[in-house]
Amino acid sequence: MISREYYRYLCDCSSFAIVGSDCAGQIISWNYAAEELFHAPAAEMMGQPISRIVPEERHTTLQEALDRAVTERKNSEFEVRHRVGDSSIKVLAVVISPVQDEQGDILGVAGWIRDISSRKLLEQQLTHSEKMASLGTLASGVAHHFNNIIGGVATFVDFALTSQDPEAAQRALKMTAEAATRISKITSSLLTFAQKGVCSTDLSDLTEVILTFSHLVEKPLSEKNITLDLHLQAVPIYEVSGTRIHQILGHLLDNSERAMKQGGTVTIDLHPRDKDLIMKFSDTGAGIEPADLPHIFEPFYTTEGVVSGGDYPSSGLGLAVVHGIVREQGASITVESQVGKGTTFTISFPEK
Repeated sequence: MISREYYRYLCDCSSFAIVGSDCAGQIISWNYAAEELFHAPAAEMMGQPISRIVPEERHTTLQEALDRAVTERKNSEFEVRHRVGDSSIKVLAVVISPVQDEQGDILGVAGWIRDISSRKLLEQQLTHSEKMASLGTLASGVAHHFNNIIGGVATFVDFALTSQDPEAAQRALKMTAEAATRISKITSSLLTFAQKGVCSTDLSDLTEVILTFSHLVEKPLSEKNITLDLHLQAVPIYEVSGTRIHQILGHLLDNSERAMKQGGTVTIDLHPRDKDLIMKFSDTGAGIEPADLPHIFEPFYTTEGVVSGGDYPSSGLGLAVVHGIVREQGASITVESQVGKGTTFTISFPEK
């Protein structure tokens, strides 16, 4: 049988700072790691309130955790920024848990504390590196598309200027206008992706938006041998921007149509899940390759446009725009796909 002394050494030798308190929140144990982390010996801390381990502005959070441990027998986790002595601020991960006997009676509360400052610094550096890499990819994509558009216009304009042909000049002007429109659409899509578009105030019920959209596209889809199925459960009224949701559905449908060139089925499902509202948009198309799946929401990422060997122009911004609008609406989006079987986009709208 393991002795009490073993458990005492187990706590004292832990790399976690372990602070024990009674149910009133008075410290009754303080291990070696706690002495090192807080620069305070056990003799000084015994009988002190456990609130001394967190800064004053987090006392309410700590008290709520203590109450939860004592009354509900549940653990609580939170992080605090704490200045210890004259040293720099440290980020501490704190877990508050109940201490119970064999009968389930509460003996006290344990606080498990670990310095995670180094991990937080690494996370910040990694996030910065990822942002810079994404910015480089975005800049490269913008430069590529704009160069292609402007390069074509410049070539045609130069030809028109040297030929002195009025018809050539007319065609050059027309091509310039078309190029300006394409550039404007790309810029608008980028603003939406970056959540800097103007938020629409045309609030509509989500169910009504789906019904209106289906009414508009059902006949054109049937001409392409595509069936539209709606599975809309009775849900509370949920206000969204009608224009924005129409954009989402339009981009998703555009992708589905290209994936079902021989026809198929598009299904829109709306149902509650816990306190959220879930909208699923599915098709029975070609599906997405596993290697492409993690990148589909990236700007300018396309596998079907002319640049990627397809037969129609595509900037690769459609799903990036969808992602931006979904975030703008305070929702989240995920995707599942099987090659040869189809793709499902799931948008989760949070409780309002």
